[in-house]
Amino acid sequence: MQTTLDITPETTLGELVTFFPAISSQLNALQIDYCCQGERSLKTALQDAGLALDFIEKIREDYQTFLKQAAPEVLITELSDAQLVDLILHVHHQPERVLWKELDELVNKILLVHFQHDPQLLLQLHRQFSLLKLELEQHFTKEEKILFPLLQQPSKTEADCAQLKQLIQELEMEHEAAGQLVKQIIQLTGHFSPPDFACPTMKLVYAKLHQLTDDLFLHIAKENSVLFKRYFS
Repeated sequence: MQTTLDITPETTLGELVTFFPAISSQLNALQIDYCCQGERSLKTALQDAGLALDFIEKIREDYQTFLKQAAPEVLITELSDAQLVDLILHVHHQPERVLWKELDELVNKILLVHFQHDPQLLLQLHRQFSLLKLELEQHFTKEEKILFPLLQQPSKTEADCAQLKQLIQELEMEHEAAGQLVKQIIQLTGHFSPPDFACPTMKLVYAKLHQLTDDLFLHIAKENSVLFKRYFS
């Protein structure tokens, strides 16, 4: 079983984040989409971002540092479906639910308090967050009530596998829709840079939105590039 990654220009973003999850924050800062566009090669992604290919050498160096850590993370590729589902539920679904519940109240609060400062910004932020929350609520329900129980069945019939593939394709489309909403929020907030009039509550909203979207990107990458991929090999 492969335990390390030879990083080359042809390494896909999905592979990179799978073997080197710590790189996700750096990719987010560079606005490189590794969740919904995880099949892109590193070379293509860097070119699209206007970065020199020399950056790959820095990624290699950072990866070697990551591998030398005293307690490196267990590769998610080594987890069974049941273990990976458990990880997704506890590391991503539960914390993300907490975040969007907190944000639901806070986003509405700043809409009312700061409306006169920038009505367009506040209305659009409220709308885009509300759409994202709705998308995630419905998406998580499909995964938890249909997909995950089906994945964890000890034996799967041919009909089960066909249902899985159809459902996964639907869920991947929902990932793309959520990803587009996240990108709109990033653009709308100026990459989470609060405006001059922002009070502590508004700054908290921007910080929590940043936290939520970063976690969503990594969450989606784990599903698209590892869990879902197992059923289309």
